Amino acid sequence: MKTYITGATGRLGRSALAKVDGIPLMRKASGLPNEVLTDFSESSLKETLKGATHILHLAGSVKTWDRAALEQANVELTRKIVECSPQDCHIVFASSISVYGKKLAEIPANEETPTSPDSDYARTKLEAENLVKQKKNHTILRIGTLYGPQFEDYFNVLHMIEKHKMKIFGDGSNRISFVHVDDCAAVFPKTLKKTGTFIVSGPSATQRQIYTYAAHSLGVIPPSSSMPIWLAKLFARLEETKKKPKLTREHISILSADRAFDYSKAQQELGFDPRPIKRGIEEMVSEYLSRK
Repeated sequence: MKTYITGATGRLGRSALAKVDGIPLMRKASGLPNEVLTDFSESSLKETLKGATHILHLAGSVKTWDRAALEQANVELTRKIVECSPQDCHIVFASSISVYGKKLAEIPANEETPTSPDSDYARTKLEAENLVKQKKNHTILRIGTLYGPQFEDYFNVLHMIEKHKMKIFGDGSNRISFVHVDDCAAVFPKTLKKTGTFIVSGPSATQRQIYTYAAHSLGVIPPSSSMPIWLAKLFARLEETKKKPKLTREHISILSADRAFDYSKAQQELGFDPRPIKRGIEEMVSEYLSRK
C-alpha cells in the first residue's frame, strides 16, 4: 500500500499524518519524513502518483472571503489529483458539513440529507466531492467545524469572553456542531478500507452553552448581551478587508446557524468517537491559558 497525503502541514494534515503511514506531497521542503516535492502540475502529479494506491486529499482553502483562492485550491487541485492518479487509486477527501448549507433540510442531518451549499466555500467543496466521485474507490468525509490546540483563531473568541467583550449572535439558542481535530484524524486509518460518504461531526451544543462552558473554564461570567446577526456580519465584512481577518462572515454564520448532525454511520463503520464538547472546550481553555 502506497498512501500519499496532501495538506500534510495543515492543522488537520498534521494530526492525520500522526495516524497514517503516508507520504506527504509538498510544494517545498518542510522537513516532514518521506516527503515528496511536486509543483502540483499535471505532468508532475502523473509521474509522482503513478504507484499510488491511496490518497488522503486534505489540502484546500478556507479563505471564505476569496472566491478565486477557493476555486483554485478546492476545485482545481482536486481535479488534478483525480485525473493524475491511477484509475483504481482510492481517494479519501476531506469535505465539509458546509455542503448542507446553514439551513438544514432536516435536523439532525445525515448522509442522505439533500445538500444545499450557500457560500462559495460550500459550493467549491461540493464540486470537489463530485470530482472525487469519478473514482470507483472513494471516501468522502463531511467534516464538522474543527477545533483543537492548533486552531489559534478560537483564542480570539476566548480572549473576548475573558474580557467580557463577546456578544451572542441572535438569541443564542441555535445548535453548533464542532469536532476535535484529533478525533477526526483518528478515523483516517479505517477510511483507507472503507468507501462511501460519512459525516464526521461531534455532538452539538447551543451557542449559549458553548460560551458558558468556556466562561466557566476561564473563571468569568458568561456573555449575556446579544447582537443582531446582520450587524455582526456587517462588522465581519469590514474585518475581511484585512489581510488576515480575525472574524469573517462565515464565522458569524457558523456561530449563528442552527445545525445538528447524525454521525452514527461514522461511529459504526469508522470507529469515530468524538469527545464531549464541554471537555473539548475545557482543553482549549487550558491551552489558551498556558500560552498567555
